[in-house]
Amino acid sequence: MQRLPNKPLSSIVPLIYMVLILIGASVPADSDSEPHLLEFLLLPPTFQNLLHIPVYGLLAFLWRWTLDRHMSSRAAFILALLITVCFGAFQEWVQSLVPGRFGSVNDVFFDAIGAVLGLWVFSRLTRGNNHPDHSQ
Repeated sequence: MQRLPNKPLSSIVPLIYMVLILIGASVPADSDSEPHLLEFLLLPPTFQNLLHIPVYGLLAFLWRWTLDRHMSSRAAFILALLITVCFGAFQEWVQSLVPGRFGSVNDVFFDAIGAVLGLWVFSRLTRGNNHPDHSQ
């Protein structure tokens, strides 16, 4: 498979995506009786929680894509995983401060699962590509 494009501006892509996640998580519920923004999806709450997996999978993928050219593959994997899971925990804390919203340890667990899957997809897509190893 062809190497993923890696332009200098690619470094801001995961940051922009993180801002979008925070904006989405910061939408307050008007009251306990008012439906939340995600209710328009007509998804049960359990399935809505599972949406954390692809959202954070993509975030980890984007971080790995950005970091891969700056460090060894192993270091990029570890740092992308740490950034993604720590951001998930931070985002849950921020969400707990939003009226009508609450943070959940279960959501951080789903974030971590998504991060691992996103990194696995990245490794599958870039397998066999020759890229510089910066671990020297």
